[in-house]
Amino acid sequence: MIHNYHTHTRRCNHAAGEDREYVEAAIKAGIRTLGFSDHSPYLFPKEAGSYYSSFRMRPELLFDYVSSIESLRQEFKGQIRILTGVEIEYYPKSFPATEKFLRDSGVQYLLLGQHCFGEEYEKGAIFAAGHKNATRKELEDYTSLIVECIESGRFLYVAHPDIFNYPEDRDFYLEQSERVCLAAAKNNVPLEVNLLGYTEGRHYPRKDFWQVAGKAGVKAVFGIDAHRPAAILDADNQIERFKKEYEEFGIKFIDEELI
Repeated sequence: MIHNYHTHTRRCNHAAGEDREYVEAAIKAGIRTLGFSDHSPYLFPKEAGSYYSSFRMRPELLFDYVSSIESLRQEFKGQIRILTGVEIEYYPKSFPATEKFLRDSGVQYLLLGQHCFGEEYEKGAIFAAGHKNATRKELEDYTSLIVECIESGRFLYVAHPDIFNYPEDRDFYLEQSERVCLAAAKNNVPLEVNLLGYTEGRHYPRKDFWQVAGKAGVKAVFGIDAHRPAAILDADNQIERFKKEYEEFGIKFIDEELI
């Protein structure tokens, strides 16, 4: 693996290790580009009240995040290329102000990681990864949102595009998967094979999704989704295993500078 754009930090409350340790692990692994993309802070509107996510960076930590990465970028210049990004959901009400806040603070890129569908703080919001009783309409609406985001041009790529847990009606799932894959191929937006999900045996990556992706000709990238430095050191082993398991699908893998 030469380029990884999916790396977290302890600021999201569920990752471990210091920023420097991720950089040192990446250098040891032979990675040339390391993109940090911790779970983005969000500027929720007043109607959210006191709600705030426990799984993302708080807004007051963004300056420290950007400053730390910039310091490491200068220190390790010539050894590795280091970028500052975030993994973020698209919430229509809250996104515009949040995106401006991120860009003004020096964030260089956004990964779409749509863990939740609907404004996160609202009653009835659907958490895609853990949802086990989704309806056809919910999957269809979620898919429409992902397609909208792909077409917007705002996001470097789509992280774990197959995270929505929909075990029912496989034919309908494949129809929705095709919508995402065709949009990604048409707009030249890569889709991520999520190595964290693969390594831990989660419900994603989904084989049927990636079979559709192979047929659609999408560009596939590997994202370590590193929540600990050791994950970076094991990435090549996981990639080799994945490629052998999925080789029949003809997936077009790329490993290049995306920004």
